[in-house]
Amino acid sequence: MDDRNLVAVAEQAAATSKVLRGAREGATAKFEDGRVFLGCKLEFADPSLDLDAISSAVAAGRVQGGRRVVRIGLYSPISDGLPTVSASTLRRLREVGAPGLALILSSGAGARTERSLSELLAAAGIAELRAT
Repeated sequence: MDDRNLVAVAEQAAATSKVLRGAREGATAKFEDGRVFLGCKLEFADPSLDLDAISSAVAAGRVQGGRRVVRIGLYSPISDGLPTVSASTLRRLREVGAPGLALILSSGAGARTERSLSELLAAAGIAELRAT
């Protein structure tokens, strides 16, 4: 699945979001074996229970035997800029992402922007894991 399709399918997944405070959000997680899994944002009355679309997609893939994520499409129809990825989600991806993991971000305005996990971790001030 190419980047355009990763984002298009993430846009479809966003339609299933349950949001109370923010914008809808959908994600696709492509695993090393080529399978792609969908996730959506779920918000609850207690914000500590919220689940972002990326974590939802990664969990769906792991349940089905996916090991490491190689590419992610993230769509959220926000009016300004690109969707952001929380520090907690970046830390999760640091643990389950394959080397070179890239995220394709889109707000639906037509443009897609690719960011490496390394770049997003550095911008958030989060150290990368060392190989052991």
